[in-house]
Amino acid sequence: MKKFLLFLAILILAAAGAAFYANREWRAVGSPVDGGTVEIPHGLGARGVVGLLEDKKVISNRYAALAYIFYTGTRNKLQAGEYLFDRSMTIPEVIDKLASGSVVLHKFTVPEGLTAEATAQKWEEQGFGTAADFLKAAAGAMEIVRKFDDKAVSAEGYLFPETYFLRSHTTARQAVEMMIARFQQMAVRLQQELPADKWPLNMHDTVVLASLVESEAAVSDERPTIASVYLNRLNIHMLLQCDPTVIYALEQADRYGGKLTRADLQFQSPYNTYVNTGLPPGPIASPGYPSLLAAIQPASTNYLFFVRTVESRHRFSETFAAHNRAVAEYRKLKEE
Repeated sequence: MKKFLLFLAILILAAAGAAFYANREWRAVGSPVDGGTVEIPHGLGARGVVGLLEDKKVISNRYAALAYIFYTGTRNKLQAGEYLFDRSMTIPEVIDKLASGSVVLHKFTVPEGLTAEATAQKWEEQGFGTAADFLKAAAGAMEIVRKFDDKAVSAEGYLFPETYFLRSHTTARQAVEMMIARFQQMAVRLQQELPADKWPLNMHDTVVLASLVESEAAVSDERPTIASVYLNRLNIHMLLQCDPTVIYALEQADRYGGKLTRADLQFQSPYNTYVNTGLPPGPIASPGYPSLLAAIQPASTNYLFFVRTVESRHRFSETFAAHNRAVAEYRKLKEE
């Protein structure tokens, strides 16, 4: 009995010593990482993870870290990704960070009014991948777009412009799907604003109209008025004569020289609203929410014309004669 009690006492002391040692090691802090981040690869087991962290000096004792992992049951919860270690952290802080997946997120900013090609350039410029890969992913996502717009001719217009926060190694396909999903969220928001059966146009044509508004409006409060001009023209089967549609058509054919000419206005394309009545077959850019909202809630006007004036604003007219006077006044103002 005495031997058993002695053995038990030794065992208790050993456990207490181990606990004290582990607790001391867990409270020890590592060093900030040069460059700030460490990439934890996919498929790396717990031993590999703590070995990598020790090599980077994020932790000072891999065995203590393994003990903490097994003690807390986080062995299968450690997540791959890029992590920020720009300050000294204890082993529990490091492991808990990996278990929660608190990875570094990178901003991907897409302004309103960009075409798919311009968005692809942003993807490349911001260091996420090649523009070609992004365009390929956008073309391959048509089956997603057609689930809610069976008239869509491409993903153009549905790559919602916003700032996205992406994990490292996010693929172009993942980003495209994220942008389309965000567009769908905005479509739901629009329907909460006004039921779809009360919109002036169907979903497809609403996005097309919104893209024209986005391309023309430089001042936010003019969006509903610009939308009303195009809708008024549509209602009387009048050519929309929207310059950005011609520019889009020329760019798609790699024929835009940076300035529209009279000859350009006769360029044969279904997107050229100087030669074709009605809306173009698809959006010419990605509209933001304010332009989408303007397309479903346009101003109530009789305007049929507008011309750019000072400070990027427009002057709106109901008649061609009034429009000509506005154009003449603007030209005279520019000459002064």
